[in-house]
Amino acid sequence: MIETRAPGKVVLWGEYAVLLGAPALVMAVDRRAVCHLTPGGQAWGFSASGFNASDATLSRTQLLNSEPPAPSQVANIPWHVLHAVDASALPAGGRVHIDTGDFYQGETKLGLGSSAAVSVAVYAAFCKLMDLTPDYRTALHVHHSLQGRLGSGIDVAAAFFGGLLRFQRDDAPTPADPHRTRLPETLHMTFVWTGHSSATADHLRRFERWLQEADDSAPVEALARSSSNLFETEDLMISLREYVTNLKALDAAAGLGIYHPSHATLDRVAIECGVVYKPCGAGGGDVGAAFSEDPDRLGVFAGLAADNGFNPIALEIAPNGIEIAR
Repeated sequence: MIETRAPGKVVLWGEYAVLLGAPALVMAVDRRAVCHLTPGGQAWGFSASGFNASDATLSRTQLLNSEPPAPSQVANIPWHVLHAVDASALPAGGRVHIDTGDFYQGETKLGLGSSAAVSVAVYAAFCKLMDLTPDYRTALHVHHSLQGRLGSGIDVAAAFFGGLLRFQRDDAPTPADPHRTRLPETLHMTFVWTGHSSATADHLRRFERWLQEADDSAPVEALARSSSNLFETEDLMISLREYVTNLKALDAAAGLGIYHPSHATLDRVAIECGVVYKPCGAGGGDVGAAFSEDPDRLGVFAGLAADNGFNPIALEIAPNGIEIAR
């Protein structure tokens, strides 16, 4: 049996700005999608736990057919993988089970990049099976195909490489491959679960429509500048406050719903505690992060957040991306 794992992510800064080519900071987190692949038999069987998708059994011919299975089927993910690689060495059958339980709290998805982690884990498993070397660009292609070309690929980078990454999309004015970076040891973070999931794709489509229709793109350009500045600043907390101000301005101008009432409440709590709070990613729900150079202030914030019904969530950096065992 082949076992592969890939981590999820939180965007520490650069959401939306990254879509304009600005650098963003993403942290791979210790919540992992797992793929088990066992070759053998005369057909391929697919099952999943964690995310809601129907099991399927397909022949090799059906799996390599030009028509993808329905998105509601587990087999949809392997189909996209196998149509992005040389699948001539694919055997007649096997079993694939995908587990995303790490990305859920009860029945609710936490919004930590599970779809990218799943696609990378499944891609790595089939690469191992067919003696192919996993390639970051191919992993990007697989996930973009699954997502209808939405998003920057920042979650794929976290799943593939792991660690703390400076990321820019491929078509940025001055693109650079994702590379490891570090935060000052004096900076501390606390993550909070808002209590409900957000549909990232809906936010991205809304943002794309606004970009096409807006008479003035100044709000997102300001956000892009402040995202870039966060990698150069000598005072990270001041620059984070500037970034959050610009994120709120973009939300107000574009009507993106980033600051759902839950995030707005957590932001007010953060201001009371003297820490900086922001949604992680597209916003609207999912996870947010509070930053401070004073861990005691973050402790007070976490307590007040809990008093308001928001639970701190323990997330650590996942130092590795794809992990393959056999």
